[in-house]
Amino acid sequence: MADRPLGVTIIAILQLLGSLAGLALGALMLMTGLAIPLLGIFLIAIGVFMVIWAIIGILLFWGLWGLKGWAWMITMIWNIIQLILSVYNFYTSGFTDYMQLINIILPLIIVIYLFFVRDAFR
Repeated sequence: MADRPLGVTIIAILQLLGSLAGLALGALMLMTGLAIPLLGIFLIAIGVFMVIWAIIGILLFWGLWGLKGWAWMITMIWNIIQLILSVYNFYTSGFTDYMQLINIILPLIIVIYLFFVRDAFR
């Protein structure tokens, strides 16, 4: 197996940490939804969505860690969508929400970086 680039390792670990946090939050939403009768259905739906999203993220971590070609493609699509949404949010805020700049810069860096290390993925 080829050596994994350091940047891919960092992206994969961040993906795993975010997914584990999402999994925990999704489980908390599910438990809260079961305990609260009126808002329960809404919270359960959100919890199920978060758990599924987190499982996809964990699979993405596994693919990035193993330098799988499908993981490169999904990570690119994931970050391009995030980049488009962040640019839209920054635009609709009247260019005043400067925290959106971080949400623009990070996926942009990831997309550019992944283009340079494309050959590392099989």
